[in-house]
Amino acid sequence: MSLFKNKLFLSLLSGVLLWLSWYPYGFTFFIFIAFVPLFFISERLNERGKGFPFWQGIWVSFPAFLIWNVGATWWIWNSTPPGSIAAIVLNSFFMSCVFGTWHWVKKLKLPQIAIPLAFIAFWCSWEFLHLHWQLTWPWLNIGNVFAATPKIVQWYEYTGAFGGTVWVLAVNFLFYYLFNQLKQHRQEKKSASILSHLCTLCTSKTFIILIFTIITPILISFIIYHTCFIKQKNGIEAVIVQQNVDAWTEQYEKSNIELAELIIETATPKLTQNTVLLVCSESALSHNLNEEQLYNLDIYPHRAFQMFDTLFQKYSQLNMVMGLSTNAYFDTKVSSVARSFSDGTFAEYYNTSCLYSRDTLQLYHKSRLVPGVEKMPYPKIFGFLEKLAIDLGGISGSLSVDSEQRVFYATSKQGVLKIGVPICYESIFGELFSKFVKNGAQVMCVVTNDAWWGNTAGHKQHFEMSRLRAIETRRYVLRAANTGISGFIDPLGNVHQKTKYETRTAIVQTVYPDEALTFYAKYGDYLARIMLAIAALVLVFWGIVFLKSKR
Repeated sequence: MSLFKNKLFLSLLSGVLLWLSWYPYGFTFFIFIAFVPLFFISERLNERGKGFPFWQGIWVSFPAFLIWNVGATWWIWNSTPPGSIAAIVLNSFFMSCVFGTWHWVKKLKLPQIAIPLAFIAFWCSWEFLHLHWQLTWPWLNIGNVFAATPKIVQWYEYTGAFGGTVWVLAVNFLFYYLFNQLKQHRQEKKSASILSHLCTLCTSKTFIILIFTIITPILISFIIYHTCFIKQKNGIEAVIVQQNVDAWTEQYEKSNIELAELIIETATPKLTQNTVLLVCSESALSHNLNEEQLYNLDIYPHRAFQMFDTLFQKYSQLNMVMGLSTNAYFDTKVSSVARSFSDGTFAEYYNTSCLYSRDTLQLYHKSRLVPGVEKMPYPKIFGFLEKLAIDLGGISGSLSVDSEQRVFYATSKQGVLKIGVPICYESIFGELFSKFVKNGAQVMCVVTNDAWWGNTAGHKQHFEMSRLRAIETRRYVLRAANTGISGFIDPLGNVHQKTKYETRTAIVQTVYPDEALTFYAKYGDYLARIMLAIAALVLVFWGIVFLKSKR
């Protein structure tokens, strides 16, 4: 019974440390010891040598991961209670499966160096999978923990957030080995004082490696931060509008014309003859617009866009970036999510970002959709739940996606400006975000609507993650959120003119486009792919040893 209590206590302790390390709770460095209690649990289970290791690992680690997921992401409940339960329980279970797999593989007496390497490789592989399958929910990928402390991870321009995951897990193992050495030293020299134990520990090889592993990346980051040169050439004036429209009621009660009036009313005091970009939020015009008509506004005039045209007459350089809800009609079923009508036609619906100016209208369809909200994952299995998806102004069910991360082309006196406009959830995906830059984007605009979660930690965490994307790509990020937080983020992850939540306002600043590609923008999540290969090798080695032991 006492052993069970110890294991439960250690699991709960790990969960609390993971939870408190997450923003906005403010104890980021807890993440460096948060996994240590779980490693001790694995050690104790190995000493007992009873039971099936995979299920043991799941059983003992699940409380830790459940506390982490509940504590850090409980706010999902405000947008979709059934979805929040599914996301929290499934995410906790999947994390436990990673731990269970490692605990099982570890039982077959791998070489000492392979034990931490296997766990790091398994965890990175899991995070990589979580970025790419249909149940994707990578909010708690470990590298995101440093979103609010970007000065210590400037090297993300080389590794992306996966570098943070590897760093954190490596330090956790070093702390685990150090605590084990302290325990062993106390057993061997029971009469020695606490000071003697600590002195012995501080001169050990493990302690020196631990300090080096913690300090070196931070020092490198500070050097990069203070020596990195932000190009201040060909600056453009940009205005961000925060509409502050209630997502549950007001956003869909107001017509697109009324929403356009609100945008113009809020933005006009900040617009000048030098304004090149006016950036509005996701679903700035929330009612469905037909794309054929959008591309032919001269034939199918729309009052909202005619109102925007009056802005272009006053401000000759102006280009508008905004979020729309759009659809397109087809004679055939062009995709699995196309919806059929009684007249034999089909329609696809999109969450869209748009660039609109006097000369052009360009569209990009959100390509990474929120599971259970914008897309039903694995419809052959969960298709019967399609109608339970959250109703986004009458567009419930699965949306269609774009085939690439399209870049918009805006014109100004300085020439052509190339802009990437990922939508909401897409700002969590480092490699996807960097594809806009790889495709030519010189400035990034994130359009989002975080109002679904209310005034909780959700919108704060989401804002901070854009700071990591700025570092990874060394681009200015202009973040426009419906109710907040909106702001300008420079290529070092510094925040400028951050708005208050639930405030209707507009902010203006000069930003500087850049064309240089970071190492991460060129090669994406290469580190995760290396870890994936290592994980596969470990599993092959484990399979060989397992089969030999059976024979």
